[in-house]
Amino acid sequence: MPGVPGLVRLVPGLIVAFALAAMAVVTVVDVTGRYLFNAPLPGSYELVGLLLAVTVFAGLPLASLQREHVVVDVLDLVLPPRLVAVQAGSTALCAAAALAALAWQLWVRGERLALDNAATNLLGIPLAPFAFFMAVCTALSVPAMLAMAAASFRGRLAAGAH
Repeated sequence: MPGVPGLVRLVPGLIVAFALAAMAVVTVVDVTGRYLFNAPLPGSYELVGLLLAVTVFAGLPLASLQREHVVVDVLDLVLPPRLVAVQAGSTALCAAAALAALAWQLWVRGERLALDNAATNLLGIPLAPFAFFMAVCTALSVPAMLAMAAASFRGRLAAGAH
């Protein structure tokens, strides 16, 4: 979305880049150790899984801000532009509600994980901070979807540019 400060896009982008690079390093070390030295990296499966969650959820606000979610625009060609805008706005409102509910449930899950002192099996990495991170990233996507809905209802988004 235009006008969004660069820092708001930079921080999640750096987190995604770091997590992807870390996944690549963990995978290379694991595969190299496994096949050359018969000694795989302990906990690599856990690390890659956690880093994948970080990548997906840090990327969610970026996708929302840049309107890069998957859009099915089959009806856009046959509906009047104003109706397309209303449809886009309604869809964005539904997405905002779903994201808000998901963020809330992720936070609740994080609280339960924290109370249980839940951690990964092999490395003992606490899981609650990851759930809280996912909740915050999901919540950060809600304002972007609400802004998109408002712009659609005002007719500012062209047909097909959801």
